[in-house]
Amino acid sequence: MEKKWQLWAGIASATLVSIIFIWRSLTRNASVLGLIAGGIMAALFAALMVALCARPFAALKGGYLSPDELLGARSLRRSRRHPWGEIILFVLMTRIAALLIGYLLYRYGRAYPGGIWNTLASVWEHSDSPSYLGIAERWYVTEGDPRFHIVFFPFYPCAIWLFNLIFNNSLISAMVVSAAASAVGAVFVYEAAALDMERDAALRAVKYMLVFPAAFFLTAPMSEALFIMLSAAAIYFTRKKQYLWACVFGALSGFTRSVGGLIIVFIAWEIAEDFITAYRMGTIKEERRALILNALCLMIVPLGLIGYLYINYAVTGNALTFMKYQKEHWSQGFGLFFETAATQADAAARAAQRGNTGELWGLWIPNLTASIAALIMMLTGAKKLRPAYTAYFLAYFAVACGATWLLSSPRYLTACIPLMLAAANASGERRTDIAMTAACTMMQAAYLYMYVNGYYVY
Repeated sequence: MEKKWQLWAGIASATLVSIIFIWRSLTRNASVLGLIAGGIMAALFAALMVALCARPFAALKGGYLSPDELLGARSLRRSRRHPWGEIILFVLMTRIAALLIGYLLYRYGRAYPGGIWNTLASVWEHSDSPSYLGIAERWYVTEGDPRFHIVFFPFYPCAIWLFNLIFNNSLISAMVVSAAASAVGAVFVYEAAALDMERDAALRAVKYMLVFPAAFFLTAPMSEALFIMLSAAAIYFTRKKQYLWACVFGALSGFTRSVGGLIIVFIAWEIAEDFITAYRMGTIKEERRALILNALCLMIVPLGLIGYLYINYAVTGNALTFMKYQKEHWSQGFGLFFETAATQADAAARAAQRGNTGELWGLWIPNLTASIAALIMMLTGAKKLRPAYTAYFLAYFAVACGATWLLSSPRYLTACIPLMLAAANASGERRTDIAMTAACTMMQAAYLYMYVNGYYVY
């Protein structure tokens, strides 16, 4: 009966995605290339939904064996099981390497560009960085071009402002925040991964966090590193059944990025796992109070978004001003991810026809490739991940890649923690790991070159 229900749920999910895709395709003027790109995206997403329906809750299969139970006493020593020092050192070394490589790639082929600090500013103050630095220095304003900064969430600029009390330089403060958040975030990613996979695999998850093609954004004065730290902390405390702390970090994540509040999907899924486990073990009456209190903690997570909406209201008199500016200034809104893929494919074709290789290879090809590769990666790793990770990824992908004018898919997906764990699972064999690491590193170098030299990389 249970398997039959899961089968029908999978069929229903795939059918729903297919119907929506066909309906939207018939009601818009999409090119053949756009239909192919959107169709591939919809098919992969539907397949991942089917995989989730086939194994919706770990508790239905008796749960997972802790990797610690497979280790001996020596391997369980704290220094070996929790190598925080090595992880932090590795993160800081890779961030310094990214700074140096970015500097060299910027200077390549140029006359001497000026002092090192001016050059670093030229290298890293791209994309959304000036907006975050402006908020940290002047907060949100209502006049001039900086009024559009209200679309950026406030927690990262607040952290920059705090460190500015020490450094009195917004760029340096932002880089310090990103470096520190990267280091702490890597520790949380490792600790969360180590609850469900062996130590080497958990370390690989940290590695892929740092070598994904758009991972250099963790070095930039951007919110990705802080977002990863907060999301990973929420996941870790969820897996440790400390739901109050999980939801507090979830709220802070929602105060950092627009997709931050989606961590509630992961937390709620794990709470549902607890209910199912208690029901199957016949202990639901004894655990009822604790289960209800845990569920009530979920109400904390939306507070991050509510706080941001209040800032919109306090500054502009309208809690939804950010949506208005997104639509009017960036042609941005909520849409369907496969329609976004079709739009990107059509834009890529137009760029190719114009001979605009910078736009083609700096913007559209990386965006389409990142979205499709992320779905494939999750699809291959779904069986080895807890269902909550798959559910969280589906929600994250649908929202992040459903933006109607999506320019930053590689950056958004780099900050999606389930992808790091999926990559770790997919690279279990040494040859596969070497090949994936080499490919990601080369793509990151190419993407970094385009970023620092002013290509269409956002």
